[in-house]
Amino acid sequence: MSLFLKILWIYLLFLLISAVPLEAEAAGIGKRVYHGVARKTLKSNPKMIAQVLRRDLKRDQATKAVSLSKGRTVHRYVSTTTARKELHKGIPPQSHMTSRATPGRPLSVFKAQRQFGLSKAPKMRETIKIQKGQPVRFNKVLGGGRGKGEITSSRSIPPESIRKVVPLH
Repeated sequence: MSLFLKILWIYLLFLLISAVPLEAEAAGIGKRVYHGVARKTLKSNPKMIAQVLRRDLKRDQATKAVSLSKGRTVHRYVSTTTARKELHKGIPPQSHMTSRATPGRPLSVFKAQRQFGLSKAPKMRETIKIQKGQPVRFNKVLGGGRGKGEITSSRSIPPESIRKVVPLH
């Protein structure tokens, strides 16, 4: 293929991708482009991160806490120093955890950060057993993967509830 045809082909592909509206609701390339651009913009702009965190706090405060009807195992992705601190003092109120613990190998650092909308890359995964009756709030993760749930506890969780701490790779 000649150089002219290659350049023409690249130019047509660029037009095709850029012609798709960014807020496209239809499945396909437009939706993927929109989410990719939104995620990169969020990561590169500290003001947007602050807005998401502020929105997250307001939403958490507005959500009613419910008592767990039975115990639940969840994960929490944290830094090494936070994991050490929580092993000794427990998990403070308003801390975010996954909605459920899934068995198997922990997520990679990149995947955990992307799926749960974390501003800093986590280094450890805590496995936590939340006791029956603990008041918690159920919400969706802001700035993370679609459909990912999270739990925040309105009371502190004792250090004995942390079952395991695993490093991420």
